[in-house]
Amino acid sequence: MRNPRSATSVLAGLALAASVAHAQSQASIGVLTCTSGAAAEGRGTADNPGQMTCGFKPTASGVAEQRYSGSLKVTGQPANAPAGKRVWVWSVLGPTAAKVPADALAQKYVADPRRSAGPVLVLTGESNNAISLQAETADGAAGVAMEVELKLLTTPA
Repeated sequence: MRNPRSATSVLAGLALAASVAHAQSQASIGVLTCTSGAAAEGRGTADNPGQMTCGFKPTASGVAEQRYSGSLKVTGQPANAPAGKRVWVWSVLGPTAAKVPADALAQKYVADPRRSAGPVLVLTGESNNAISLQAETADGAAGVAMEVELKLLTTPA
């Protein structure tokens, strides 16, 4: 007779190993800074505080900053969370050897509980899970479920 706990332990160990291997195959490919809320360059309003404007600065030298518009959905927000303008900063993680295409971040990201630990929130891309966002600002990020969707606006020449 098989021990169901052994099978569960093996599966949990394999999932953890796969998650660690995925995280190790990624490196920081840039920084994404977004502003949401009433002061998000006129896009966010009291009626729509989840609208964001974002700038992505790739770490590779000589690569232009990319501008994105986005939406932010947060559930489980702490009751004492600040209202109004919010600034979000994420390290963008991706394949270590890849050159970042102009629209690489244009997709939906969802919280990844397998890779989020303690106060560190990690959002993984839905259509391209090789790209993920790791929260660098802990303001309100712990204990919340978050979804971010980004659309490319411009890539300066």
